[in-house]
Amino acid sequence: MTPPRRPNRMLAALLAEADWTATDLSRAVNALGAARGLRLRYDRTSVARWLNGARPRPPVGHLIGQALSHRLGRRLTPQDTGLPDPDPTGGALTSALRRGDPVHRLTALCRAETDPARRADLARTVLSTPPPVFTDWGSRLPTLPPADPRAPQASADAPARLEAMAARSSLLGERYGGAHGRSALAGYLATEVAPLLTAPAGPGLRRALLTGAAHLTLLLAGRTCETGHPALAQHYYDIALELAHAAGDRASYAIVLRCLSMQAHQLGDHHQALAFAEAAIDTAGSAVPEAVRAYLHAGRAVVRAGAGRSRAASADLLLAEQHLAHATGPEGPFTSYPETALRYQRAEVLSSLGDHKAALSELEHSLACRPADHHKARTLLHVQFAHTLLALDEVDAAVEHSFHALRHHGQLAAGSVHGTLPRLAHRLAPHQRDPHVKAFRERLRATAR
Repeated sequence: MTPPRRPNRMLAALLAEADWTATDLSRAVNALGAARGLRLRYDRTSVARWLNGARPRPPVGHLIGQALSHRLGRRLTPQDTGLPDPDPTGGALTSALRRGDPVHRLTALCRAETDPARRADLARTVLSTPPPVFTDWGSRLPTLPPADPRAPQASADAPARLEAMAARSSLLGERYGGAHGRSALAGYLATEVAPLLTAPAGPGLRRALLTGAAHLTLLLAGRTCETGHPALAQHYYDIALELAHAAGDRASYAIVLRCLSMQAHQLGDHHQALAFAEAAIDTAGSAVPEAVRAYLHAGRAVVRAGAGRSRAASADLLLAEQHLAHATGPEGPFTSYPETALRYQRAEVLSSLGDHKAALSELEHSLACRPADHHKARTLLHVQFAHTLLALDEVDAAVEHSFHALRHHGQLAAGSVHGTLPRLAHRLAPHQRDPHVKAFRERLRATAR
């Protein structure tokens, strides 16, 4: 017999503390789901079922915790709401992730990613509860993970191999999207990279290996977020932070914080986005390359604009331009910041501040500088064009860019830039009687089958 359900008193107490009705909670959860590309249609009866002991499907427990966290101003997990997600791994992965060693955590996650039987369950386990992120660089000394004396000696050229792999992976991600080769990257981290991090080597070589591993883990985090699993991505971001800190690599640590900031911004968590952006700038100080400083200030400009802080956002854009003008060094995903990327983020800031015509000019310059085979960037650029044109009621031009976005999206691996085109289709819905809009929405539905 199925055991009787027990009323969820933890959730009831949190609702009372938040001074929310069941309808208020359902609307907040639906909105958070929409930010992740999920079409959720919960209502007050759904919340009533949760209060009576029913459990929603993952990752809704996490969304409930996040909605109440925003309302109450403190961090809540699904466990705090009485709605923990089941762990289909039998607790083994959960136990591994509670250990402090980032190398062990990275290996456990990446092995699960490469196992087809476990991959589908991975993002629906307790991983939907993101770990707390340690942002204070200076409050502890970097410590190298213990070396395994039984392992083969690490070779001096190993760090160069890792950075070459990172550069190649970054390029492939631009061409074919974050879903392309994601499990292969996880496999490389588990089988090739993780063993190097505990191999005997001098301190300098070990730090270089940790930096290379941090970069590859950061790329995997970005791909994981892009494919619609932001909570799982945060585990990878957290590991990348730990590896960068162990390496004593302040620039890489700040870059990871900036990526966490942008993820929080995309999910609508402006408070968290600002906190990560401020931590990234504070960590970097003046000790990191000019290109990195430009990248960090451009990111903070975006999240400040999203939070309505227009003057501060404009000041950050100016600083980003100044730092980029003085940037030197080799091109690479962690050593340079292209002008086309800065223009795209300047357009995001201008759109957030309501200057849509100026945003269009920036988007035009950014698109002109993008290589023709960077299909991910071109998809996002055309989508941003469409959103900006719709804000100016230029529907025909917006639809034209929508079709361009769809064409480039067709070159990406399935699952890349998750939710981007469905959100655009939703934005076009008020104009669905327009024959061009109707044609785009029908084409999009046909490609999604």
